[in-house]
Amino acid sequence: VEYKEPVDVLGRTVETIAQQTGVAVRPMVVLATEARDEERHATAAALKEQCGSRISRFLMTEHNLTEGETVGKHSNENVAVREVYRQLVEEEGMDPFEIMITVVDADSLLSTSYLAHVEAAFKKQQDGRRLVYSGPLNTYRNFADAGLLVQMYEIMRCNTDTFHDPLKCYYPQSNYSLSLGFIAELGYWSIDTMPEDVHTAAKAMVNNFGSLSTVAIPALICNDLVENYGDRYTQAKRHQWGITEMAWHFALAKHMNLSFSSWWAVFGAENRRAGSFFSCAQIFASFIVLPSAGVYAGLYWDTLNPNIQAYVYIYFASMLFQWIIFWVQEAFLWRHLLHQFPIEHPSPLRWLILVLLSPVWHVLTTLSFFVVPTIHCLYHVTFVGELGYVCAPKGEVQKTEGREDKK
Repeated sequence: VEYKEPVDVLGRTVETIAQQTGVAVRPMVVLATEARDEERHATAAALKEQCGSRISRFLMTEHNLTEGETVGKHSNENVAVREVYRQLVEEEGMDPFEIMITVVDADSLLSTSYLAHVEAAFKKQQDGRRLVYSGPLNTYRNFADAGLLVQMYEIMRCNTDTFHDPLKCYYPQSNYSLSLGFIAELGYWSIDTMPEDVHTAAKAMVNNFGSLSTVAIPALICNDLVENYGDRYTQAKRHQWGITEMAWHFALAKHMNLSFSSWWAVFGAENRRAGSFFSCAQIFASFIVLPSAGVYAGLYWDTLNPNIQAYVYIYFASMLFQWIIFWVQEAFLWRHLLHQFPIEHPSPLRWLILVLLSPVWHVLTTLSFFVVPTIHCLYHVTFVGELGYVCAPKGEVQKTEGREDKK
């Protein structure tokens, strides 16, 4: 999915698609463009020539914004995959449940075995036709170019997704796969829903009567992070727009003929999702309760019950243990999994600052890219309306232009 993306960025992405190994059939590349992008045809021609015979076919689709649609990846995907269905299923008679759609952002670098892992996971299921497949989130390709706060927040996001709790509901983020037949059953992508990844996962759960519907696969797609603080805050607002999913879940109870147990399974999964309305409320509460409890304990430590003092010691010991585990996981990720990507590594001094002061950065980044953007979104959805979709600058040309515009 692209809109005025630099050709060098798109070229990196399609190159990793063309280099896929271990798949039964060579992948098909669908470039989902916007009709208002004057350079779309030239871009498509350059990418098609780059891929050559390493892919099965190349298709460019055009999206014209219509009434009722909002600008963004969701409405573009909706048109693009409908066109794929028309050509492959309606015209060529293919089985839509034997066609796997993999959504990748314009700046995605796929592991060479990514599609093979998707195919293997699909075949491993008793019936994998109506499931979503997703690998861990990773935004480290240009990691060294970002500031401390952005770096720390992306580490927190990627670590949580890579080493997620296998007992909890897993949600796709940005890049994911599902069969063409399944996405058609779901009515494709909602044309007015910006958080299309978590919304599609929620629709999959509804379709499957509340069962867990996203399968985690052990293969990475490496994306770019947004380097500039202001641009990253804008992206954070877009991410936190996912809190509006709560209203959709309440609407399900009224407008869908679901049993209470099925609805509650979907609603409960949304409540536990990182970034949901209720998880945001819990974090807001922790920013009030924990500092207050800390100040009280510090002022009246000698008068506290020994059992309460023991709980405080246990709490800090558990925080230290989590800190150690967190950075051991990161070390494993960087040393053993990320060497396959051309990642820009920060200096040893930057790593030292990140690791030793990570508790401080954790608080600051959570405030900067989670708490404040969430409040901003709540205000926006209450008093303004839809949030405008803003693409972050990618590639050296766009970054240079962005810096010059700010001078």
